[in-house]
Amino acid sequence: MRLKALSHYNGDMDTRFGDCILLYDSLSLVVYDCGHLEHAGEIEKVLKKNPLVSQVYIVISHNDSDHTDGVDSLMEYLYSNGYNVTVYSSLYLKSARKVLELLNDERRTLPATKRHILETFDKIKGIVEKAQEYGFTIKNATIGTKVLSGSIVGPTEDEFAAVVAQAIEDDNITKIDGETVMNAASVQLKYKLDSAETILLCGDASPAYLHNLDNYDLIQLPHHGKMDNAVEIFNDLKDSYSKTYLISDNTGSGTTSGGSDKLVEFMKNEHYSPALNTKSGVVSIPNNVYGCNSNNKMQGVKLGEMDCKF
Repeated sequence: MRLKALSHYNGDMDTRFGDCILLYDSLSLVVYDCGHLEHAGEIEKVLKKNPLVSQVYIVISHNDSDHTDGVDSLMEYLYSNGYNVTVYSSLYLKSARKVLELLNDERRTLPATKRHILETFDKIKGIVEKAQEYGFTIKNATIGTKVLSGSIVGPTEDEFAAVVAQAIEDDNITKIDGETVMNAASVQLKYKLDSAETILLCGDASPAYLHNLDNYDLIQLPHHGKMDNAVEIFNDLKDSYSKTYLISDNTGSGTTSGGSDKLVEFMKNEHYSPALNTKSGVVSIPNNVYGCNSNNKMQGVKLGEMDCKF
């Protein structure tokens, strides 16, 4: 499989485009998050130029809009054009009873807890319902679930249920390890690439919920390159300098948009190799795709240069 992490559009560095990472071969496409309509449109262009692709797998890491806003548009296109689609997401209601036990409040009932879950994780609810309407296959993104040749590796059921319980109890205000409860238990995807490297994609997950990090060659630094998260990961690794890092920083210029500028400077000062960062353009692994420079194994390019097939 190859990887393509999408970036900004038309030089627009202000819009919060959010995450969209593609894994693909000549017959299949895995979409890990789709945070903007522009990303959905770019995926449509890619599919039109690659008519042999018939299978599309959509993995939704968590409920935030900058990871979900393009999913409905993408699914509509896939349905209208007859693609075989599987959608992977945390199916929150399957953990409702465990969540109720964790809430430990005798006044709460199971039906009320289920309603609250659906209200809290509204974007996932809407996506799952639309996928059901289209007749797509829907799978619960639990550990061990296969996604083509990759697999879901986190969060654990206990971690996930605890996050859902806290989201219900605190109305999304309380943070877990510095991350909002919406982010903390992002679905994590493991994949082996054609370059023989194994990558971990983790959305906005809390570093405390990322396990066995030494087993990966490439690690997505969560939450768009938020510095505190990255440093925690570096400290957890036996040899943080031996890894390659990916940052999906399409967060725009807003003061609350996260962003990777502090991390980029930190890594430079600490003599890390620069992370592959979508803030500089599309990240392609291996390179030689969409006009990437063949002298650089992993090179960012502008979306306007993405003119060729997979």
